[in-house]
Amino acid sequence: MTVGMILLSALSMQWCRVNGWAGDGMNLYGCYSDIAALYSARELDQNPWAPFSGEHWFEYPVLTGLVAAISAVFTHVLDALSVGYWGARTELLHWDISFLLMAGVWILLVLTVMRTAGRDAGPSSRPRPWDAAIVALSPAILFGAGINWDLWATGALALAILFHVRGRHLGAGVMVGVGVSFKIFPLFLLGAVLVLALRHELVRRGLLGGRSSSGRVGLRELGLTAAGAAGSWLIINLPAMLASWDSWQQFYAYSAQRGAGNSSVWHVWLLADGQGLTADQVSFWSFTLFLLCCLAVLALGLCAPEEPRMVQLLLLIVAAFMIFNKVYSPQFMIWLVPLIALACPRWRDALIWQVFQVLHFWAIWMYFLGQQPEAVPQHTLGEGIFMAAVIAQFAATGYIMLQVILDIRRPERDVVRADVPESRPEERRGGL
Repeated sequence: MTVGMILLSALSMQWCRVNGWAGDGMNLYGCYSDIAALYSARELDQNPWAPFSGEHWFEYPVLTGLVAAISAVFTHVLDALSVGYWGARTELLHWDISFLLMAGVWILLVLTVMRTAGRDAGPSSRPRPWDAAIVALSPAILFGAGINWDLWATGALALAILFHVRGRHLGAGVMVGVGVSFKIFPLFLLGAVLVLALRHELVRRGLLGGRSSSGRVGLRELGLTAAGAAGSWLIINLPAMLASWDSWQQFYAYSAQRGAGNSSVWHVWLLADGQGLTADQVSFWSFTLFLLCCLAVLALGLCAPEEPRMVQLLLLIVAAFMIFNKVYSPQFMIWLVPLIALACPRWRDALIWQVFQVLHFWAIWMYFLGQQPEAVPQHTLGEGIFMAAVIAQFAATGYIMLQVILDIRRPERDVVRADVPESRPEERRGGL
């Protein structure tokens, strides 16, 4: 199933593969790709190690830059060996190489979710490998895989979840550090583990009397996870820091300084009133609202009748970050797909969410096309429809969050917990 979807994903980019990543057709056929655009825009076509040279702008963390650089090295080598076969279309070769690597990550992601699904509801929980079909057959991944390098961070986070479920907390932390070196969102696994550790400590001290806790995740496990994350992140990032501090800090400086980005709630605000917020105001309110959501997740985790599953808390944190982030790029929808498959694996809910994500995917390209003066009106979407699509996809994410909250508040509703054998009810309550 995954291989079939990979082929369909490549076909969805075929217009750009044939005609190039430029012009109105790129939006009309929905095949834009940062991978292809940045190959020349960031001068990887001149120097494959440009992200680390200190002389070029590359607004991504170090491992994303490394993957882009390695793909560029292969591009240069194969182009030289082909004796001019690719001509002026080396960005196509670079995209193909990058997508081939991404296809391997997609397969790894599906296999990881297969190994993880259903195994975090207690010692007697049953595996649910077919939940991974939500990832294998995901329209969100199909349309988002070729845009950017987000699948790499998503795969690292999935491996961190698998290590956590297997009780290998140091390894989980190591994969968090790897994931954060691609994108920031894998860091939020530490927040979910923190909630479980605090709950365990409060139960142990009798401050949450009557509320069950499995005791599988305490302060020791939190410390191991955090140490693994900090250690691996430092090992990965320190060489880049020493080689070129200016190159290394570009991602963090850009993230802190940017204002309202495309498809964010702040972008909708800007379109609605024509003025919007300043970059500083967007930074303040984005962080404040996300922090409030994290505090709400903490309260939910502590007050739940049974210990929540870690991935449920993680989904809520990542989803809140996506809603209040400064920008919502089309490929960000990839982030939630494996979390939905693990936290609330109901096909109905997964499909509802992905329908609105795909609608937004097409709406943003039609909106961009409409900004071109020569665009044909029948091929575009106006601001009103685009804003409605953005609001709808955030509402769909809110719907998924609501389903997870209901599962946490009413554990018997959780389809993963429902697979725990009734003969060992004490394990369902987290008593062991």
